[in-house]
Amino acid sequence: MELSTKLYILDDAGGKFMGAGVLWLLENIEAKGSLLSASKSMGLSYTKARAMLDNLERNLGRPVIERRKGGAERSGAVLTPFAKEFISLYREFQDGVKEDAGKRFDSFLSSLDKLMEVEE
Repeated sequence: MELSTKLYILDDAGGKFMGAGVLWLLENIEAKGSLLSASKSMGLSYTKARAMLDNLERNLGRPVIERRKGGAERSGAVLTPFAKEFISLYREFQDGVKEDAGKRFDSFLSSLDKLMEVEE
């Protein structure tokens, strides 16, 4: 047996606004330098990626990317300093939750093993 976890942060209405997909999108924007390139590399439509970012920004109340317009060297997007810190905080939070869940799962498996021995 193994444990698989999916972690989402929900808005007040219960809608997802932060999870692994949004994290990967932010990281791809950082790596690729544009929302379009990031969305293509993930197999997302630009519209879907844009909606994910808009939803995140609306819920955080802060911009997460700076859009650059103009000539080819000025086009694209970069993460805001806030977004970079947010990614770091979210990763730390996510890793902690997964570690805690793993410990609890190990305890569950140990208890289950003991139960199975008693039932035999």
